Amino acid sequence: MNGLTTQFGERIDFINLNIDDPNTRPARDRFGFTDRSQYTLIDSAGNIVQQWFGPLNIDVLSTYLSSYLASL
Repeated sequence: MNGLTTQFGERIDFINLNIDDPNTRPARDRFGFTDRSQYTLIDSAGNIVQQWFGPLNIDVLSTYLSSYLASL
């Protein structure tokens, strides 16, 4: 994820919600995070745009994020 933060960090806020940290429970519940390796793109209004489960292909995700940002 560090590469994505470097690439998109000026336009996207990356937030890590550690499933083992009870303090993240309210945010995880709000967006339905139930397991590790779950990633969600949320727009500025709080709407879920896209979700991914399991290992991420950084190149595929980078292409998706570039397309998403270009559509705004």
